[in-house]
Parts: sequence; C-alpha cells; structure tokens
Amino acid sequence: MEVFFLAMQGTVLFGINNIYTVRTQDKAEHLCRIKGKVLKGCENVYNPITAGDQVEFEDGLITALMPRRNAFTRWNRKRFMSQIIAANLDILFCVAAPSEPPFRPRFLDKVIANSCRKYSEEYEVVLVLNKCDLGIGEDVAERLEVYRSMGYRIFQVSAKTGEGLEEIRSYARGRVCAFAGQSGVGKSSLLNALSSQVSRRMGEVSKKYNRGRHVTNYALYVPDDLNGGGIIDTPGIREIFVDGIEPEELILHFKEMAPYFGKCSFSTCTHTVEKGCALREAVEKGLIYPDRYEAYLRTYSELTDQAALIYGKEYS
Repeated sequence: MEVFFLAMQGTVLFGINNIYTVRTQDKAEHLCRIKGKVLKGCENVYNPITAGDQVEFEDGLITALMPRRNAFTRWNRKRFMSQIIAANLDILFCVAAPSEPPFRPRFLDKVIANSCRKYSEEYEVVLVLNKCDLGIGEDVAERLEVYRSMGYRIFQVSAKTGEGLEEIRSYARGRVCAFAGQSGVGKSSLLNALSSQVSRRMGEVSKKYNRGRHVTNYALYVPDDLNGGGIIDTPGIREIFVDGIEPEELILHFKEMAPYFGKCSFSTCTHTVEKGCALREAVEKGLIYPDRYEAYLRTYSELTDQAALIYGKEYS
C-alpha cells in the first residue's frame, strides 16, 4: 500500500551536522534533513537554513524554505559566500563591552550596515553595552552618544549585577530577538540572566548531541510560548564583513551619510578622495563624526576588494 505524507510547516530552532530541529505550531519538534543535495534557492550561501527560518517538510525531509522577512548575515571570506546567521527577526541586539574586551565601534558599524539588506522588512538594531559594572570611559561614552544622536536605542546593562536587565526584557517581550556580539563580551551570561529558558535549552542541546559544556557555535532559537516571539542566541563573532551591498551603495547604509547621496559634483563619486564630494565636505564641517567616516572608508575598501576577487570588478 502506498503511503502519503502530509507536508508540514515549522520554525527551525537549530541545526547541527545538517540535522535540523523544526518546531511546528503545535509545539512538536521534528528532526529533519534537507531533501536532495541543495535546497532550491540556497545554492550560493554557506548555510542554506538557520535558526528562525520557516520551512516546509514532509517525512523528515525539508523540501522548501519559505521567503524570509529578513536575515542577519555576514560575508564568509573563506568560502566567498553569504553566511546566514539568524532569520526573520524583529530586533538584533548587538552586544558589546566597555572593556574586557575593548569596545570596538567598527564591529557595531558593520552590524548596523548589514541590517539594511534588501528584504521585505528591516529589523531594528539595538546596542547593548554589557559589563557596565566595570565603568564606562569617556571615549566609549562619546561614541555611544553618536549612536544615540542617530536614533539608535542603547541599553547599558550588567549581567553580573542585574542592572538594566528588566528594561531589555520589557523591550524584547513578544518579539523575535537575536543577540550577537564578539567573543568575550558576555553575551551568553547576559542571555542566561535574561531568560532561564535559554540556559535550559542550551543544556538540553549539549546533552542531546554529547557536547558536554555548551559552547555557542551554532544559532539557537528559543521560543517564548508565554509572551510570543523568542530569543536567538548566535555564535560569538570574531570579525564581521558586510554582505550583499554594492560598494557604490554603501553610503546608503550609513544613516547619517545617506542624505548626501547624489549631491556630489560627480555621479560616480566614491566619497573617498574626490573633489566636490558632499560627504567629505560634511566631514570637514563637523557634520559627520570622523570615526564613522573612517568606518565607511574601511568598509568601502573591503567591499571593493571583495568585488575584485569574486567578479573581477575593479574600482578606481
């Protein structure tokens, strides 16, 4: 007798060794693999499916990836491909520390630039300064004020003392929130302090896959059944490279620089060395924070190098 399996839809909680745990609306969890060698529409990405993705599956085989609202990605320099870290977000909390490790605004600038990829919806980037019990230096405070002036929400917290945690809980409630940051900023400690469900799920996954102590090397989505939404814990990121942006469009991904697009003397202006550049003039007049402009220049250089390696496209 021929057996027919009913196609189902669900949310990917995590994937390890190409085995994905998919949760359906009735809260049942299913272990699934991708049907075939390559999932349709995911041919040119490092990882076809990630935490937060909506998929269709039948008999333990994922047959389709549903359209994403958005995704937090980075460019994988070793594979020359996009790497999808978390999908279908409402908020990306970018976690940093004032010290131990040092505050790195370049990382934050690239995370912010990456949030403007071409999807149907953008997610909000919120900055979280953890370890505030260590004190905040003048240079860090100055840079935070720059982000505030651009309209970015900032939470100053301490996973150790509990300072500011309730404010984050309240803001995140009912939304799908990913937490990302460099190794050492205390992201895992922050998540454990924010939600006991995250810690519990980490332990379950570690035990299930015989991994011992949990080390975040894959994205993990923990739904909040009480309030809706949930938390996606992401791997610690050593460095991030902007993904899916053409060099000539980069200015549009720096919020305070976008108004100067199209106002230069030359339509092909790269905003790096040209005379008559409206953006450079704004920097000279003190209208653009110099270090943010330096972030633009470095990111532009990375994108042009990337284009040259992949497409053989040269920029002057």
